[in-house]
Amino acid sequence: MSEDHLDKNLLARNLRIFVWFRALFNARFYYPVFAVFFTDLGLTMAQFLWLNAIWAVTIVLFEVPSGVLADLVGRRKLVIFSALSMAVEMLLLIFAPQHGGWGLFAICAVNRVLSGLAEAAASGADEALAYDSLTAMSTDRQMVEKRWDDTLVSTMRWRSFAGVLSMLIGGFVFDHESMMAIFGDFPRVISLKLPVIFCFLSACVCLVLAIRLTDLGVSQGSEGQRTSVKDIGRGMIAAASWVITTRWIAVLIAGALIIDAVTRTFVTLQSEYFRWIDLPEYSFGVIGAGMSLAGWVVPLYVKPLARRFSPRVNLLIAGGIGVVALIGVAWLRGAGGIAATFVVMLTLIHVGFLMSRYINRDAPSEKRASILSVNNLTLNLGYGLFSGVVAMRLEQVDFGETMKMLPVILLALITLWFLVMRNSGQSSDAKSVRD
Repeated sequence: MSEDHLDKNLLARNLRIFVWFRALFNARFYYPVFAVFFTDLGLTMAQFLWLNAIWAVTIVLFEVPSGVLADLVGRRKLVIFSALSMAVEMLLLIFAPQHGGWGLFAICAVNRVLSGLAEAAASGADEALAYDSLTAMSTDRQMVEKRWDDTLVSTMRWRSFAGVLSMLIGGFVFDHESMMAIFGDFPRVISLKLPVIFCFLSACVCLVLAIRLTDLGVSQGSEGQRTSVKDIGRGMIAAASWVITTRWIAVLIAGALIIDAVTRTFVTLQSEYFRWIDLPEYSFGVIGAGMSLAGWVVPLYVKPLARRFSPRVNLLIAGGIGVVALIGVAWLRGAGGIAATFVVMLTLIHVGFLMSRYINRDAPSEKRASILSVNNLTLNLGYGLFSGVVAMRLEQVDFGETMKMLPVILLALITLWFLVMRNSGQSSDAKSVRD
């Protein structure tokens, strides 16, 4: 469908669907008990971290090809595939046997592969479709940038709202004693699986939303032509070449990789951290809901920072906040540890906002999904490798020593990044302040 003939109402609907899809796709009811869910299912902590490494490897293999495929055959198709993959991954966990040994691990490994496919298929496609819908509605560059900032803020806030509900509900239904207090003789396995069942229902809604998207047409090639592996390969090379030759973007992605890998690994272990600081299980959902409010807090300071400082300075600010937060995680207990965990979540969202803003602004439309996928691939590769390192570390030392390692590693890596990249080119944004 040509952009010239698209109804602006349909384009505006794409933006609304993008916001709701992102909110529901990420409203995982098992997040407040993520690590605990898998260990209670019968896996060891090391197995759980290896599963996350499998998830990351899947994204490494499919992130960029899926973005290129979205540019070649249409972004809507990839978003639909993503929602279907999410639904199937949840069904696997619903029917997975508790304490099923290596059979359980195999089922969970397939679950992680499908989860990685779902993330890879959606990550570049939904954002590219939304941004192109916005550029099709207006040719004013400044207006597009402003509306995209507003769309990102709206997405973060609704995602936070959905996260609050999913965290509260997921944490509550997972707590067996709470469910027994209401229903009496309530099977423990049902409490264990209820968060996943709610995730499956959320996936079904995502599928309906994805079907209602309006594609803007195929950006590369010609509609009706079959897409070959060679086409995908050429698209991957073109997207990677753009990132490498656009030096300031490559520099930012390198910095974002460092911050994202360390902070996201901690967020993955968040529920196990709460157990380590002796918090009761029923509190996990309430705390997780509070963490979800980070999406309301970040826009209050990240938009002014993004408009005032250069991209590199903004990443240094995010990295510094992350280091301080992880120091708090390692050394504080009780309310202090919870507050530090919240700041880690702020850092993770902060970096995501910056990268979406800078890449969408400068990426060519016909390669947008592919370039976004290169960014996501790089971040997930870093996360997967770092998760593997932490998994091996946990097999040798206790959880507390591992937590003390995180801020040291982040500080060392972000300092090294600054020293190596200090002479790199700056953003083309005229508003950026040179650092």
